[in-house]
Amino acid sequence: MPDIYGPILPLQLDPRNTAALVRDTQTKIFLESEGALNDFSPASPLSAIVEGQAFAQSELLYYINSLPEAYTLQWLRQLGIQRSVGAKSVAEVTFVKVRGFTRTVVVPRGTLVLTAGELRFVLKNEVRIGDTATSGTGIVESEKWGSVYNVGVGVIEKININILGLDGVTNFTPASGGKDLETVENLKAKAFSLLRRRGLISAEDYYNEILILAPANSIAKVLTYEERFNIENGLSSNVVVCLGDSNGEALSNEIKSNILKSVRKKVPLGVSVSVIEPEISPVEASVTIEYDDTEFSSGVDFYASSVSFAINNKLNPQEIGLGEEFNYQELFNNIFSLDFVQAVKAMSIKILKLQPENTDSYVSCNPPFRANTVDDACIDEYEAIVDSVSETFTNTNPIRTFRSYKTIVTLIASSTQAPITYTFLNTDYDDLLRS
Repeated sequence: MPDIYGPILPLQLDPRNTAALVRDTQTKIFLESEGALNDFSPASPLSAIVEGQAFAQSELLYYINSLPEAYTLQWLRQLGIQRSVGAKSVAEVTFVKVRGFTRTVVVPRGTLVLTAGELRFVLKNEVRIGDTATSGTGIVESEKWGSVYNVGVGVIEKININILGLDGVTNFTPASGGKDLETVENLKAKAFSLLRRRGLISAEDYYNEILILAPANSIAKVLTYEERFNIENGLSSNVVVCLGDSNGEALSNEIKSNILKSVRKKVPLGVSVSVIEPEISPVEASVTIEYDDTEFSSGVDFYASSVSFAINNKLNPQEIGLGEEFNYQELFNNIFSLDFVQAVKAMSIKILKLQPENTDSYVSCNPPFRANTVDDACIDEYEAIVDSVSETFTNTNPIRTFRSYKTIVTLIASSTQAPITYTFLNTDYDDLLRS
């Protein structure tokens, strides 16, 4: 029969409480006095003496019972274990202009936005709402740390200053990342988990170790023996780890070097470890939706931004693991669930082809993508197109993931069937590809 395991219970040198100490002391006095001292009524001086003595013993036992944990924490302190004091919460907020206001509105960096409960968030970047735009988005960070700042959708609703042309602010996604002071129990669990990291054996051991050492939100994958033969560059290491930052981009050589130095100290003798970079495929998404313009009559560009956000939120390396595929139907359902969407007329996801590294052998009209000129028009080449006809795409590359590059959103008003098209370009990704 297999062994049965359970949690280690706290060590108590004496488990008695004050009431138990009073009872034991009264019994001892009665027996030792052969029944002569027997008045233990509430008004008896003997009861007062016994209860006072029991209270003093209870206080002493509290500190004696705390000694094992105190010794444990002192030992962990000597090992360099640190206690997390918490983390700040982060949220994306949307600033909305006054309807009909046609001038540019600028919300300066450092502006405070608040909840109804006076929880304060600080704007991390300047938000500029152009003449024709009706809204703009920015990132805010909580003023202090704690899980109380992980507020829900629509809770951020006030600004601490008056700005000409600005109507209000809200958050369409919940705030996240706020953490409280680490409890002693969690501290001990974390500490003993770190102590178990002295020797790395399984793929899970290497994965967990590297994620601890890598920057926050990094993506990682320890390749299996079979997967190593499905990538182009030959690898002779026993353990191959694909590692990138939150967007799948390569980490700096200094960070990778520090990670490898730390990992190699914990591997068995004769085991070699190497780190490779992920391969990111740019994706262009196009969606056409119909909305009820009688109910949702204003802020059309905000609706388009919401659709673009829903797409970008799913087509990124954080959501699509290395070697995995994106889910067309899930993305379709996410867009259809938006309150202003009446119908999703069409949706397609196109995987763009990047230009070969040796550009002399291939001339593109739209570098860095593979593109050809047809009838004086530059047409991009696609590796695959996923739509309602073909909803699946098989990713055979174990170190490849996907990132949204461009989103084209067409909104059709249900009453007039008049279309309006918005194009959203991931400028950070575009700068990276063209650099």
